[in-house]
Amino acid sequence: MYFADYHMHSKYSFDGAEELEAMCREAVKKGLNEIAVTDHMDIYEGLDYGQMKNFDVDQDLPPFGPDGRPSYDFPGGQLVEIPGGSMVMPGGVLCKMDVSGLYTQLYALTARWAGRLKVRVGSELGQPMRNKAAADKFLADWPLDFVIGSIHNMDHDLDVYYYDFTKLDPARVYSAYLDRLLELAREGDFDVLGHITYPVRYMEKGIGRQLDLTPFTDRFRDLFGILEYAGRGIELNVSGLCRGIGSTMPPLPILKLYRECHGEIITVGSDAHELAHIGGYQQEAQDMLLEAGFRYITTFEKRKADFVKIS
Repeated sequence: MYFADYHMHSKYSFDGAEELEAMCREAVKKGLNEIAVTDHMDIYEGLDYGQMKNFDVDQDLPPFGPDGRPSYDFPGGQLVEIPGGSMVMPGGVLCKMDVSGLYTQLYALTARWAGRLKVRVGSELGQPMRNKAAADKFLADWPLDFVIGSIHNMDHDLDVYYYDFTKLDPARVYSAYLDRLLELAREGDFDVLGHITYPVRYMEKGIGRQLDLTPFTDRFRDLFGILEYAGRGIELNVSGLCRGIGSTMPPLPILKLYRECHGEIITVGSDAHELAHIGGYQQEAQDMLLEAGFRYITTFEKRKADFVKIS
């Protein structure tokens, strides 16, 4: 078996903590042949690449700190309309990613681990259509092996993670999410679309049931047609299995639909943010792909796809 984990995050992601060297050691320990490090590069209108809005901060701070500076770069408290309903915006802060530190170290790791582990230099490029100039400059500045195109944030730059699905219409939320995926598929520069059923994970946690995706079948077909025409694919994201949620992104019926729509390019990713999850459920993922009709997993080098037979 050839195991390639093509979605993981290091300390350079705002929600990561792991050292790159430790991630490589863990991958070898788990028996992986290849990894792609895909730290977050979320793109925002009006911000340079590497600048990101972080709402995962203490929401009970006073408006100003002891030094007289505002506690939040992006004050919250306003009631805003979002897909499927409304919510009160949290406060957020501006954070800056050490892009140079990340890629300088990653380029060095590819050589240092040669012969033991293939290390691919990647990125999870979020919402690139929000600021095409910033996304294009990032891709021009840093040569990559692999790019996941993803959607985390919708209206008001707010990640779906923050949505309270007990107060929203889940079907409307996912319909809006599909709109963004279709826009990204048409306009973005990426290799695979990441976690295409991302909101469903939080719906399951929020309301205790899965969203019926059957009404979206035709729109999935449209999405997969665009990807196939452009020579791009999707990922099978197993983070839901790693974290005990019990489902993959996408689930098996959508994988089967993708294959039915002539989809061939597909990567497997743990979406690990900690060492314990690196390489998780690789065997189960490949078994699932075989059941869906795939015979190969996809790997990348310098943005070009290669196909490895599932054995």
